[in-house]
This record gives sequence, C-alpha cells and structure tokens, in this order.
Amino acid sequence: MSSSTAPKQSTSRGVLSSLPLPRTRRQRLTTAISGSLVVIAGGTWLLLGTGPRPGDRAPMVICAVDGFTLRADVDADGHLDEIDEGTSSVVFHRDAHRTAVRVDDARGFWQKLRGASKGDMETRGAFGDFDGDGYLDLAIFYSQRDEGDSPRDNMVVHEVHYGPLARDLSSDRIGTIRIGSSSFVYEARAIDTNHDDGRAELEVFQSGGDGSVSRHLGRQDRGGVYVSREETDVYGVSDWPYREPGALGYGACEDR
Repeated sequence: MSSSTAPKQSTSRGVLSSLPLPRTRRQRLTTAISGSLVVIAGGTWLLLGTGPRPGDRAPMVICAVDGFTLRADVDADGHLDEIDEGTSSVVFHRDAHRTAVRVDDARGFWQKLRGASKGDMETRGAFGDFDGDGYLDLAIFYSQRDEGDSPRDNMVVHEVHYGPLARDLSSDRIGTIRIGSSSFVYEARAIDTNHDDGRAELEVFQSGGDGSVSRHLGRQDRGGVYVSREETDVYGVSDWPYREPGALGYGACEDR
C-alpha cells in the first residue's frame, strides 16, 4: 500500500494530552489557601518589620534629675529624654513634642499575644547601662503572679534590649536574661555596686514561694545578663527594701 493511500492516524489523542487537565476542587482550594498565606505573611512582615528606628548619635551624658528620674538620650536622636525609674517609663522629647512610653510597650507582638489569655501577667523593667557602651539598656520581665503562696512558673519574657532604643523601646540587639527560676518578678532595678567598670548590675526581686521574695543580682555576661541563682537576701512579700535614690550613681543634671 502506498503512503498516499495509507489511512492517517488520528492526532486527537496527542492534542488532548498536551492540554492542561482540569484542576480538582482540592487543588483549587490549596492554591487559594497558599495565596492567602502569602498575603498574610507579607502583611505581617510589613506590620512587624517597619517599626521605629533609633538614631545614630553618640551617647550623651546620663544625669539624675532627682532620686528617681534620669535624663539620657535613649533613642540617640540628639535630644535628652526623661526616664522615670519609679514607673519604668520614658518620656521622649523631640522639639516641642513629648511622647510617653511604658515598659509594657516594649513587649513584641507575639509576646503580647502569648500572655493575652491570662489576666494576671505583669511586666517589670529596669533601665541601666548593662554593657557599658554609654547607652541606656532595658531589662524586661513578663511573668505570672503567684496564686496564694504558690509560685507559678510562667515567665514569657526575660530579655535585655540594648541601647540605643527605638521609641517603642524595641532594639535590634536583644540578649537573654539567664535566670534560674521562671517564677513571678515583683520588681527589677538597675544599680551600680562597684562604680568602677561603667556597667550597671541588675537587681531582681523574685517570688520564692510561701510568701517570700528573694533578691538576686545579675551582671552582663556573654551577650546577655546572667542572674545568679544565689539568694543574696530573702524578704516577706510586703517588706523588701525600697529603691535607694541615686542607686545608679549618676551626677546631678546641671539645669534641673
């Protein structure tokens, strides 16, 4: 049989095999969910990754207005800000504008979310130059109050934000506060025990159970703050010592 008279094979199967197969409902749903996750992830990145940034000025002299109020350029923008050690808050100054920020605002988005379901979580913080670079740092704890005399081991945040700090008290440089117990922190303070190395120490008053409060001391060590397990003192819940005015040893502000 000649080639001109041979029956021609149908090419419909080849054409159909080259066409994309219709997607199943599950495939369409998977694609839609994947696209949504990309959008959500992008939105979350924009939400969390575009916060305020500190300036790049050299450290300014830290001085004391009174026993509980300091002045320092917290965000390195060239303007002195006020730190209230009694309430652990900062008033940022820029020209005629004043912005007050609490230590509680320094917790990140996910950290706030983790404690949202519990009504007895509290934030404690202390401002001091723990690494000795001239900028004020922030030591921050977020822990759960005791239930009666029984301590709860639930400390969501135990970290130090190294200065200069942004206007929400965040930092690109964060170190862990290495502490032996995760029980409730009643108070955190920055003090200077030796006055010879330019570094503040961290004083932590923490629940010891049975209605007791233990005092621990922490120092800068290996990129964070190490808090000793040793109890330097033990107090009752209502009788640990008041903060000593001028415990950080900064000189008086000249224009107070």
